[in-house]
Amino acid sequence: MLLDFWASWCAPCKQSFPWMAEMREKYRDRGLVVVAVNLDQDADVAGRFLAQVQGDFVHRQDPQGRLAEAYGLTVMPSSLLFDREGRPVHRHEGFHPGEVDVYERHIVELLDNRGPGTALAIAAAERKGLGVHPWQRDVLADPVMQLICDPLEIELDDHIYFSKEASSGGRGFGGGGCGCN
Repeated sequence: MLLDFWASWCAPCKQSFPWMAEMREKYRDRGLVVVAVNLDQDADVAGRFLAQVQGDFVHRQDPQGRLAEAYGLTVMPSSLLFDREGRPVHRHEGFHPGEVDVYERHIVELLDNRGPGTALAIAAAERKGLGVHPWQRDVLADPVMQLICDPLEIELDDHIYFSKEASSGGRGFGGGGCGCN
């Protein structure tokens, strides 16, 4: 079983869905089951996401993140692969298109009963930093939440801060434009 945690605002999640659909189609006859756990707090937002991507999987909602916390989720998206005995044996954090061969190899090993002999140690996720779990970062992931999101404003700030008249002298070691260096 591939247990995948996702959210509608997560860009790598959008990339992972076509790959998971391909794996399910390719290995369904060998017993692969894909369970996609949505962590959005708004089910309508999740529904709109699913209408746009492939994903004929088993879908579950976890808006409070209880399952995600129990499996120690620290990165969005995250996947766990379970062997035929129901033990979690592989964890994939994030979705990296350059590593899909490794992900698929893990699936094939488990389907061939050649996976690791021991289960992963799973620890519940601890609150770190600002106390915001990865699945709660939907608002923070929005570009408007950046300190400065307007490209023109960024350029003007850089120009003012790094101009010859400024005391910083830019990003180098040359000092300001006052000529005292």
